[in-house]
Amino acid sequence: MLACLLTGPRKIEVCRIPIPPVPRGWVLLRVRYVGVCGTDVAMYRGTYPPRKVPIIPGHEIVGIVEDVGPEVPRDIIGRKVVPEINIFCGRCMFCRLGAYTHCINRKAIGIDVDGGMAEYVAVPYDNLHVVDDIDDLDAVLIEPAAAALHAAYSIDRSSGWRCIVIGQGPLAYISSLIFEALGYNVTVLVKGGYRAEFFRKKFRTVTAEEAERMFEKIEDRPDVVIEATGSPSGIELALKLVRPGGTIIAKSTHGQSVSLDYTRLVVNEITIVGSRCGSFREWDHVIDLVRRGVVKLRECVTHVVELERCPDAFKIADERRGLKVIVRCH
Repeated sequence: MLACLLTGPRKIEVCRIPIPPVPRGWVLLRVRYVGVCGTDVAMYRGTYPPRKVPIIPGHEIVGIVEDVGPEVPRDIIGRKVVPEINIFCGRCMFCRLGAYTHCINRKAIGIDVDGGMAEYVAVPYDNLHVVDDIDDLDAVLIEPAAAALHAAYSIDRSSGWRCIVIGQGPLAYISSLIFEALGYNVTVLVKGGYRAEFFRKKFRTVTAEEAERMFEKIEDRPDVVIEATGSPSGIELALKLVRPGGTIIAKSTHGQSVSLDYTRLVVNEITIVGSRCGSFREWDHVIDLVRRGVVKLRECVTHVVELERCPDAFKIADERRGLKVIVRCH
């Protein structure tokens, strides 16, 4: 099969390798599309090293079940599915508590084990969600949308509905869609350029200077700040914007150390919530939102690149020439 291999920082090659075997309890997917995530870009840059090299990246996947391993119902063959990123053991303390995204033995598709930037990928049957009736370019973005919804599930929504999103990448866009769908009053802080114009067509936006004037009065500051800049400096900006007693949702996975005004954090009693992946309830909720047309995830797709040109997809995403970059595998 044709596959995209990350062999080191900024080293991507497309080559032919064997189709992966299908272990007990797993399925083989014929990959339709896979998204280039911010984590994939961080691995490409070398700031977020994958657990093995070479590795096939990609965890935002939609595909068709081609084959199944032992102990998997054969009626799943031919169904369109999206798999969750986390491979979990089901036995450890966190799995028994239902917090399987923090499984002690967790492995992440595309980070610890080979992912979806290939014609075929093997994934656990337990990770699948059937999406036969959802468009491919919406379905491929259900994983980051579930992660955005998990952020909303992680905070006390009764504390306020004024929300500002910092960032102008795909996760910022999807988070804005999700939080608007939940009833938040969303504003996006943008820096400028092509991406800023993309956001202005859909959301209320402000520049940093406009935000400073808007939030000059402490009581006018947002209740929730979503930090999705992908930059180490994003958390410091979030601390300056959020109201006393407010909440910062930290979404960036740039793999770098950060500095912040710890005294401001303590004195203003700010809550910082780290938020990573969605679990079953968020996946089911997002799939329902997409099915009903409440959120249209494909709006943020600006580039669809063929698998043979996978290195170009990473360059486009790394250089931020578009918004969401998708790789077509079949």
